[in-house]
This record gives sequence, C-alpha cells and structure tokens, in this order.
Amino acid sequence: MSKLPQFYFCGKPATQLVPDGDYINGILETMRCHNGSLPLWPLHRSRLIRSCVVSGVILSEIDSCIAQLAPKCSQSAAIARLRVGFLDGDECWDLSFLPLLQAPEVELGVHLYPCRTNLPVLKTKNLGCKFLARSRYNAARAELPEGKRLDGLMFDSSGRVIESLRCNLLARFGDTWVTPDLSRCGVQGVMLNWLSGHTRWQTRDMDLQALCKADEVILCNSVRGVLPVVEIIGYKSWPIGAGARRLQQLIVEALW
Repeated sequence: MSKLPQFYFCGKPATQLVPDGDYINGILETMRCHNGSLPLWPLHRSRLIRSCVVSGVILSEIDSCIAQLAPKCSQSAAIARLRVGFLDGDECWDLSFLPLLQAPEVELGVHLYPCRTNLPVLKTKNLGCKFLARSRYNAARAELPEGKRLDGLMFDSSGRVIESLRCNLLARFGDTWVTPDLSRCGVQGVMLNWLSGHTRWQTRDMDLQALCKADEVILCNSVRGVLPVVEIIGYKSWPIGAGARRLQQLIVEALW
C-alpha cells in the first residue's frame, strides 16, 4: 500500500500550529474521505456553522480546499482532519488527509469500559460540536485498561449515559432504537445525524443499569460508520445483532 501524502492548507503556515494542541475556541471535524470526496461534508459543514466559531470567509476557503484536495487523495478511504480556531487572535484553520487503517472492531465489535471521568452538564444549550479542548476525554482515555477493541463509555455528572470516547451510542430495546439525550452535553455526531434520516429512534435518558437491559448496542461515527458493542466490561455482553449489520450495510450502499 502506498503511503498517503498529507496535505495542509491554512490561514497561517501549518508549522505554527501545535501538533494535537488546543486552539482557543477551537473546533475539530474528523471526516471520511472516500473515493476522492467527503460524502458527509454538508453535515460537517452545518455543524461548523452551528458552532458560531467559523466565519463565512473561512468556510468558503475550506469549501474550495476540500474540492481541490479530496480528489487528489491517493487511497480509496482516508481520514480528513479539519481544525478551525484562533492563533494570536487571528482566525485560522488547517486540513490534513491521513491514512485510514483497518479497524477490526467494525466486524468483531467493541468492548466498552465505563469511565469514572464524566462530562459536566452545561448551563446553556449544548451545541453538540467537537472541540479541540478535550481534557476530560483524554483523562477518561487514560483510565482504559490494556486490551484491543476498547472504547470508553462516558456519562454526565448525574450518571446518565452520553456517548463513547469516539462515537455516539444507540441501544435497541425490542423494535425500538434509543439514543441518549445530548441537549446537556456530548457531541452530536454527523453519522448519528445522517442515520436519523434513515432509521427511527427515540431520545431518552439512560443510566448504566438501563443500558444493560438493551437487546443490542451500537456505536457510530463519521469515519467508521457503525460498530457493534459486544460488551460493557464488568456488566453485560451481547452477540453482534442483526440491527448493527443492517445499518452497516445501509451505510455501505448509501455512502461508501
């Protein structure tokens, strides 16, 4: 497999951006580039607008950059990583294309570890954006035990299930899919948004005990699509369900 080149374009030289650092009020969008395009870019773009961080001028620059660079991506599937924020008081952004490595959890499932680090309940309406300042997620990630196909299960400060470290969550109870209420905290994911137009679910609060009563649990994000959950470590395990496979096939047929 040939090495995937990285492309950068930003308002300031990319060398001035601290690798994996935080912007002030910085926004992160992690997207899938597939066969030379970003199929979910319109939904990522809408979330950027919702953040109120990105100006119309910068958004137009990003649109042009994606149109120019995505077709040059040398692999059929890659990760497009967009950061938007401020350096020295000036708005800037950068875009990089990185290899998308195979993820065995797509077929074999994910083991969720309940994290002690929680997400604070916001006093204002949660915009659901993915911010570069991710100290709580980093602290929760540090709790994970050694092992493969692990992700952290995140709760809010009142013990309600919110999401995983990398994904949104859906649980099936009989014929009904349920997703946590993200109005207080958490990331309102682009793949979750896309799936809302192709399947029905309810939004309601769940604690860990309620989640363990589900017949099937899945995770979703805009890079990997749908990942089955096979275990909440120390609490419950599931076989990979037909619902997960059905949604995975839907994404393959409609997106990639």
